[in-house]
Amino acid sequence: IEDGGVPDLLAGYLQRVEQEGFLSKIMGRNAFAKRAFHSFIGSRDSMDNMMPWFAQGVDAGDGRLTVGRDWLQPWKKKLKLHWDIRRSKAVIDAIVAMHVKLSKATGGVPLVPPTWKYLQSLVTPHPLGGCNMGNSSNNGVVDHKAEVFGYPGLFVVDGSIIPEAVGVNPSRTIAALAERVADIVG
Repeated sequence: IEDGGVPDLLAGYLQRVEQEGFLSKIMGRNAFAKRAFHSFIGSRDSMDNMMPWFAQGVDAGDGRLTVGRDWLQPWKKKLKLHWDIRRSKAVIDAIVAMHVKLSKATGGVPLVPPTWKYLQSLVTPHPLGGCNMGNSSNNGVVDHKAEVFGYPGLFVVDGSIIPEAVGVNPSRTIAALAERVADIVG
């Protein structure tokens, strides 16, 4: 669980634009636009009494991305995610339970994302896998140097070579692998 609070950079920027008079030059005498703008920046304190928490866990990692046709537009191909939540439900429910516990302990009101609460739909902000690193082409697409088995000189250097969830934001793991491959190839 981590604090997800962020500074409101947009509100700060818009307030500065207003102070410098740039807005009046753009909007001229349009009173409606000026009122709308002031209403917008005046309501930007919505995060003042909110503490977003984010969590990461290791789910079953059994989702599959495929390319298929969209039934509304069969002439277009679309990336589709197929993910059976049954094996991942326990870890997501544990995360939600911890968020509820932390919210109550701090006098807050927990807000469970509606995508999970009502739809039991999973979200993956850090997709991994697809060109898994392995010992041979029997269990992977690339070797420890990120070179594709059977295709000398072809390297894959991104999150797709990580075969499963690492349980934390994978950006440093991806960067470390990329630096290692650059050292080996270079």
